[in-house]
Amino acid sequence: MKSKRSDSLIVKYLNHSINADELDELISWLEQPGNKDIFKDYVKINYSIDYKLGDYRTEAVNEYLQGRIRKEKKASIRRRVLRITKYAAIVTIIFGAFYFYRTEFSAPIDNLPYENDGSITLQLGNGRSVILKEEATGDIVSEKGQIIGKQVKHGIEYKGKGHSELNYNTLNVPYGKKFQLTLSDGTKVFLNAGSSIKFPVTFIQGNDRAVFLSGEAFFDVTKGRDPFIVNTDYMDLTVLGTRFNVSTYPDEPSIHTVLVEGSVQLRGKDPENSTTLVLLPEHEAIWRKNDEQIEVAKADIESTMAWMNGQLVFRGVPFKDIVKKLERSYNCTIINNNRPLNEEIFSATFNVDIESIEQVMAYISKNSPFHYTMGEDRIIKIN
Repeated sequence: MKSKRSDSLIVKYLNHSINADELDELISWLEQPGNKDIFKDYVKINYSIDYKLGDYRTEAVNEYLQGRIRKEKKASIRRRVLRITKYAAIVTIIFGAFYFYRTEFSAPIDNLPYENDGSITLQLGNGRSVILKEEATGDIVSEKGQIIGKQVKHGIEYKGKGHSELNYNTLNVPYGKKFQLTLSDGTKVFLNAGSSIKFPVTFIQGNDRAVFLSGEAFFDVTKGRDPFIVNTDYMDLTVLGTRFNVSTYPDEPSIHTVLVEGSVQLRGKDPENSTTLVLLPEHEAIWRKNDEQIEVAKADIESTMAWMNGQLVFRGVPFKDIVKKLERSYNCTIINNNRPLNEEIFSATFNVDIESIEQVMAYISKNSPFHYTMGEDRIIKIN
C-alpha cells in the first residue's frame, strides 16, 4: 500500500467514513512491520490539527485493530463486516452476515439453563426461558422436543415446521446487545439493544402474520398473501412486503417508523379515534403516544440504520436524548445532575463496537466541558 493510500484510510477510519473493504485493507496494512507505530504517530499528529479526535482514542483504536488481526489469524477464516449502503442493498448486506461464521454443533439450545444475567433469552411456548449464547451454534428445541429452528452465532432461524396452530416464542435482547431473527415465512428481523419480539413459531396460512414488538427493530418482510402486522402498545403497522425500521421503546414519547422500501399502513389502537396513515418510501412517521398525532417528514435513512452497523449517529440531538441511546447501547446508567446540559445540542458519530463508553464521555465532555465520575457498577454521574 502506498503512503498516500494509508494516510487516506487512516483519516477515513478516524472520522468514521471508512467502509468494510477499506477497513480490511487497513487491517492488512497494520500487519506489516512498523505500520502500527506509523498509525500511532499519525493519530498524535492529527490530534494537534483536530482536538476532537483526541489522544484518548489512539491506544483503544490500535488495540482494537490488533485484536481483530489476532482473532483472524487464530480463526483462519474470512471475516465479513456488516455494511450499510443505499436502500436496496441494506437488508441483503445485513442479513448476509447472518451466517457470520460456521462452527461445529454445540449443545441444543433447549438444554441450556436459564440465568438472569443480562443474556439474550428465548422464551418458549410453555413459558420456559433459555439462554442464547452469542457464539453458539445449535438447534432450537420446542417444549415438545421438536426441532423448530437453529441458532447460528448472532441469529436464530425458524424452519416453519412443527406446529399446526399458533404457538408463540419471545426473543429478549438486553441493553448492550443486538440480535437477528428469521421468522418461519423468511421475514428477517434485526433487533436493537433493549428490545423484545413475540412471534409465532409457524405462521398459519390464511391468518395475519402478526408479531409484537417492544423496542427497535428493522424488518425485511417476505411478500405473501397474508398481511404482516407489527403490533406495538399504541399502534399497529400492516404490510404485505417491505423494508422498514420501527422504534417503539416504552420510555420514549413517540414511535418512529422509517420506510426504506414498499408501503406501510399505520393504525392507532383506540377504536373511537383510530388514526390511519399510509407511509411513503424514504419517509419517517413520528407517532406521538399521548394524543395519537402523526408528523411525517423526509427520512434520514443513513442515521436511522446506523445502529445495525454498530454506530450511533447524532445530528443536532439534545443531550437528554443521547443519554438514552448511550444507556441502551453500552448497558450503563447515566445520572445527569447538570440540568442545562440536557438541552445542549450535539452532532457526533460513535462506533459502539470500537469505542468504549469512557471514550464517548471523554469526547462529549471536551466539546461541552462538564465533570463526571464513572463507577465500577457502570453508573456514570454528571455534575
